[in-house]
Amino acid sequence: MASLELVNQIKKNDEYISKKGMNKIVSDGELYNVIDAYINSIKCGMFRDNDSKYALEISKKTKNIINDSVLIQSQGGTIQDLEVYRSESNAEYKILNKFYDVLRLEAPYLVDSFFYYMEIDERDPYKRFYFPRRKVLNPVITAYQDVYDGKLDFLSVSQPKRTGKTTSGLKLAQMMGGRDPDGSIFGVGKGEGLVKRFYGGLLQDFETERTYQRFLSVFPEAKKIGEKDYKSAENLSIDLKSKNIFPTFTCRPIDGAIVGCTEANVLVYIDDCVKNHEEARNRDRLEFLCEKVTDDVLGRRLEGTPIIIQGTKYSLYDPITALQVKADELGWKWREVAVPALDPITDKSNWEIFRKDKKGIRKIFTTEYYQKERKLVTEETWAAEFQQEPFEAKGRMFAEKELNYFEELPVDREPDAIMAACDSADKGEDSCCMPVGYVYGNEVYIVDVVFDNAGTQFTKPECANMLVKHNVKTVTFESNSAGEYFGRDVMELVKNQGGRCSARFKYNCSNKITRMENARDNIIRDYYFRDFRKMDRQSQYYKFMKELTTMTRSGKVKHDDAPDGIALFENEMRSGTVAKAEAAINPFMRRGC
Repeated sequence: MASLELVNQIKKNDEYISKKGMNKIVSDGELYNVIDAYINSIKCGMFRDNDSKYALEISKKTKNIINDSVLIQSQGGTIQDLEVYRSESNAEYKILNKFYDVLRLEAPYLVDSFFYYMEIDERDPYKRFYFPRRKVLNPVITAYQDVYDGKLDFLSVSQPKRTGKTTSGLKLAQMMGGRDPDGSIFGVGKGEGLVKRFYGGLLQDFETERTYQRFLSVFPEAKKIGEKDYKSAENLSIDLKSKNIFPTFTCRPIDGAIVGCTEANVLVYIDDCVKNHEEARNRDRLEFLCEKVTDDVLGRRLEGTPIIIQGTKYSLYDPITALQVKADELGWKWREVAVPALDPITDKSNWEIFRKDKKGIRKIFTTEYYQKERKLVTEETWAAEFQQEPFEAKGRMFAEKELNYFEELPVDREPDAIMAACDSADKGEDSCCMPVGYVYGNEVYIVDVVFDNAGTQFTKPECANMLVKHNVKTVTFESNSAGEYFGRDVMELVKNQGGRCSARFKYNCSNKITRMENARDNIIRDYYFRDFRKMDRQSQYYKFMKELTTMTRSGKVKHDDAPDGIALFENEMRSGTVAKAEAAINPFMRRGC
């Protein structure tokens, strides 16, 4: 725990800066005295008081002071801008060295600081791995930090090819090995080539003197045990600090001999178990890989050792999903980070970075690049390799290509009925789903939908407004859980708006999948949907259709509100509960949708 002396000193320092102001501190030449005072306080917190948590609070303040001073002196620039300028001008800046001093102190504790600090010997920041990717890798780094801090038992990471997942995984393994060199890390990959590259990447940092010395400045106990004795190319292993039964790092291909080769008590790291689409389509091969991971790989893990699996999520039956299911069964604390190439809402790149090469500094992985790639590859390849969405050849309950779509409603007649069915959200992450359909004989046109996972204070008026807007005559509310109370509140709002609509409440006790299967054929044959592929990705209708067309019969289904809602609609329509529609102004008549 931080000493009272240290706490009081930081309080006085903060008050001094607040009273005098950073502009005055800079102009009076006090900046480096202030920074040094805070850096010394960081050291006191870490090494004297053994309170790393409080020390990291001080280091955050120190970096803010450094950034504020750069902002003042450069009239708007950042410390990262200064790094770029230093590279271009070949100048030296004392403030940068102070920033690096803070990073070094943070590096044993913060993943972001370790990644950043280990590369500062490369003066050109755009030739580094982490500097240009820092922003786009933020979701991954945040999750890594939770693994490093012991907050997660299991993490799965999926991102497009060539965006740095293997290199970032390597750096995290290096960091965790540095913190615990007497422990053991087990790394597994899809083939001998990948595993050797992973091993080679680890080895390179220990055999490059500058990088090795920088590593030791962060983790001084993690020394090589001898220039030749610390590594074994034959066993793909590295020993730090001392020669142990199980090396600090051991790497193996997934198809190789695993049982008995090591144990893992620091980290199990699994990288790209599935080679490609061809392998992903082979269910026997996937079952073999899942067994290798769950039986052999995890069989080397001591209880409590965190697991990270990274790779393309090709299939719902691959090792990533297998481990996610296992995590739920065992009650692990876990998270999935899946960052698609193009954001599904904005259709903009999530991975655009600047890179320096022979052509100079240029953008790569741009929105335009990925949009062109989408046109070049198959839908299945795009979904899996780029968007991290398993696209099964079979198994979609309502496949996108099987559904009917419409531009306009029939113009020669009024609908026989206008009805709706509402499934209110049971849990916090569920969506309230209420499709509205215009019925023409056996044909049903789903003209609108409420599909929102916001609170009931928002979804109740949304549903009421939708019912009034379309002059809906009959609506069915699923009365499971609090559905009946939800429905009665909605109908009260409809009444207050002058709407005329009858409500029915239905309790569903049948299995969801069975209910969907029973409704499926009629929906495929008789239902018409608006072409969501042309819609704003932020619209509720788009999100409804996206969930509807990606739901599978088997595998773990996270959300099924859309298919369940349309199945409820179909069941109610065929039950004979629809009421004849009155003549009303049709908002879709003679207009494209």
